[in-house]
Amino acid sequence: MDAKKLELSPLLARRELWLLVSVASVDPYYRQRLGLLEDPAFRQRTTQAAALLAAENSTIVLGHGEVAPKEVSPATLFAALDTERATIEATYRQIFGLTAVAQQCPFCEIEYEPNADIAYRSQRMADIAAFYNAFGLQVSTQAGERLDHIVVEAEFLYVLLAKEAAALEVGNKEAAEVCREARRKFFQEHVGWWLPAFSRLLSRVAPPGYYRELAGLTAALSAVERISLKLPPFQARVIPKPSGVEAEVGRLGCVSGQQDS
Repeated sequence: MDAKKLELSPLLARRELWLLVSVASVDPYYRQRLGLLEDPAFRQRTTQAAALLAAENSTIVLGHGEVAPKEVSPATLFAALDTERATIEATYRQIFGLTAVAQQCPFCEIEYEPNADIAYRSQRMADIAAFYNAFGLQVSTQAGERLDHIVVEAEFLYVLLAKEAAALEVGNKEAAEVCREARRKFFQEHVGWWLPAFSRLLSRVAPPGYYRELAGLTAALSAVERISLKLPPFQARVIPKPSGVEAEVGRLGCVSGQQDS
C-alpha cells in the first residue's frame, strides 16, 4: 500500500462510519432513508472500516462516556437490525417518543447545553447553521430533524471527511486543511462534548439490541474522531436539573471528563 493510501485509509474509514451513525439514527418511520443499511457493500465497507480503526486505536485513553473501538462492530448492529426489523419503529418510539425532541434521551445537541438562556441557545444554533452554510449545505425541510440533531451533525462530519479525502486524493493540501480545520472546530464545539453523553444515556435506556449497539458504536467513533484531531477528553459541563432528563444525565455523570459519583 502506497503512502497516500495509508494516509487516506483511516480518514475514509471514519467517513464511512459517520455516515453509518447518521443513517442508523434516522427515525425508522422514514424507512426509505434507512435503505443504505440494507446494502451489502455498505455493510462490508463499514465493518472493514471499524476493524481498521480498532486495530489502529487498540490502546487509547478514553474520555468519560467513550468506548474502546475494539469493543463494538457494525456487524452486530446490522444483525440486530435484521432481527428487529418488524419492531424497530416501536422501540424507537419507546426510547425517543413522538415529540420533536425526545424527553427520555434527547438526540439534539442543545438539549445537553447547561445554559438555558434562549438567546444563548439561539446563537448556538446559528453557529451550527453557519458551519453548514460555509460548505454550501442546508438541512432539508422535509427531513424532520433540527440543525443540531445527531443525524445532521454526523452527516456533516461525513461530508467534511469526504471533501478532505477528495482534496488529498488530488494533492490539494490547502483545501484539505480547510476541511480538517472545520472538522476540528465543529467537533470540538458541537459534537465531541455531548455525543458521549448521549451515547451513554442511550445505552442505559435502550433495551438490548439495535439502539444499544448504536450507542456503543457512536461512543467509539466519537473517541476515535477526538483522538484523530489530537483533542484531549472533554471536561464535564454542569447540567441543570429543571427537568427529569437533565437531572438523569447529571446523575449518571455521562458528560465527558468526569467519573460517576
